[in-house]
Amino acid sequence: MPGAEILHTYVFVRTDIPFASQAVQVGHACLEAGARFGRPAAAAHLVLLGVPSEAALRDGLARLDAEGIRYALFFEPDDGLGFTAACTEPLAGEGRRFFRRYRLR
Repeated sequence: MPGAEILHTYVFVRTDIPFASQAVQVGHACLEAGARFGRPAAAAHLVLLGVPSEAALRDGLARLDAEGIRYALFFEPDDGLGFTAACTEPLAGEGRRFFRRYRLR
């Protein structure tokens, strides 16, 4: 729609797991977010962000909590991976500034 603000959904994924597994974990997190937040009213861009470890993922999520940004977190029980990825609610405008500190994947 002309003039409509574009939504962005951000996905954090751990980069300390194999690349093929990262792709699967992103899918899991996005499915969790879809179930939690529903389908956005407008199209949303997906932005993939890499974090180096589970500790870094948890740190990023603590910052999201502090900003009041909702997310869905995925826990992978296989191979003891634990928390692997998280997907935010669709965001627009000022809500997107937070993510500038993270590296695109």
